[in-house]
Amino acid sequence: MKKKIVSVLLATVLCASTVMAGCGDKNNGGNGTEATPAPSTTDVSATEASVEEPAVVEAAKMEAPSTDGWDDSKKIYFYSWNDEFGSRMQYVLDAYPEYADYVEYVNLGCSGTDGTYQQTIDELLETGASADKYPSIIAADNDVAKYYTESDYTVSMESVGITDEMYANAYKYTKDYATYDGELKALTWQATPGCLIYRTDIAEEVLGASDPDTVAEAVKDWDAFFATADKMKEAGYNMVAGPDEIKYACFDQQTSAWITETDDGEALTLDKSVEDFFELSKKLYDGEYTANASMWDATWNGEYEGKTFCYFGCTWSVYWCMAFNKDDDGNPVDGSTYGNWNICAAPVGYHWGGTYVMITKDCPNPELAAFLVYSLCCDEDIMYTLACDTLDFVNNKAVIEKEIANGDGASPILGGQNPVEVWAESVKTIDLSNASYLDSEIKNYITDAAAAYNAGEVDSIDAAVQLVKDKVADAHPEITVE
Repeated sequence: MKKKIVSVLLATVLCASTVMAGCGDKNNGGNGTEATPAPSTTDVSATEASVEEPAVVEAAKMEAPSTDGWDDSKKIYFYSWNDEFGSRMQYVLDAYPEYADYVEYVNLGCSGTDGTYQQTIDELLETGASADKYPSIIAADNDVAKYYTESDYTVSMESVGITDEMYANAYKYTKDYATYDGELKALTWQATPGCLIYRTDIAEEVLGASDPDTVAEAVKDWDAFFATADKMKEAGYNMVAGPDEIKYACFDQQTSAWITETDDGEALTLDKSVEDFFELSKKLYDGEYTANASMWDATWNGEYEGKTFCYFGCTWSVYWCMAFNKDDDGNPVDGSTYGNWNICAAPVGYHWGGTYVMITKDCPNPELAAFLVYSLCCDEDIMYTLACDTLDFVNNKAVIEKEIANGDGASPILGGQNPVEVWAESVKTIDLSNASYLDSEIKNYITDAAAAYNAGEVDSIDAAVQLVKDKVADAHPEITVE
């Protein structure tokens, strides 16, 4: 196994509570310095062309294994940090109850991104097959998935019988992200394309129309985005809640990997996407286009009911992170912005979050483990039911096409708009081919450096970039910082 230090990442934040319902129920919903001149954004171009996404095909199927002759030695354990993975895998076990006695879910009940989960899993993997409740299947948050896909403790999907033809309808970016040294090491049941979530009433007032096509045109690239921000500011509105709002959109514009292999080990090389984020965030800050919130703080949450026009969101944030004023019964109060929102394409394509699933090398029943992972992440019938019940945007183009054709997914949060249609287009613009295992930690350093630059604690983009390099060098002396 390539030795890496487990990154200490920011803990996953708590989102607002939600009421979830199936596709047939259309009432599903989710539960707040003096300016200085900023540089031009004319050289910060949007990613307009879509990633080449293969067409929907009839995917190959995996045969369900027989339990004949199985005993307790064939029992496997699958792990995650919360109850989500277990609730999703239950769809598979409901479809194949004959496997119930051979599978057990272990919910560690901790953060999946601050190192706690990784430490527990690593200790069990190092113990090997003799470990009590050895983790045969592990889930990993997007932020730490590459730590495990680049590990010798996880096996390739091909080695356990999951072929490219079975996973053919998965979105390309999820395959790229989970591939290491030419081998697909993980699958995911969900895709998480980004989008712009905007207030329809403010759009009507300031832009003269609120349909997604009109608003998408008004934010089609960063120049258009800031031209619209000027209009919003003049009308008394914030364009976004805070200057870090755009970070995920900027980070996914990487043109080269930040961590690369060298003859001497590994090296850090930051590309232009980092400078672009510093520039755009500074322009938001200095131009007073925001409420100066930080993502997830009280002001940021409160601006859903405030004077902010839009948020950079994604598939899960629409349902589970939008915060509204509610009465004692949990219903939006009169005058709430609930229902006065739509989504459209963002200025650039990006993703936010996700969970990847891997199979480990000492699994005592790889045949069963492979079939469970295949069923969750490839079986179209199971994935369609899961999408309808949980509102996940599933990682299967055929299922998404079926949802759109059937009219599934309209949301009262979005005034009856069906966001699945927008996400199905936005997912085509995501490119994660340059991602590396330490990116999440580096992104935290970049976010902190941007805040320091905005506040005047460092006086230039070059100084902010150097601050990131210094942080990486301090945390990872084994990495050459260029």
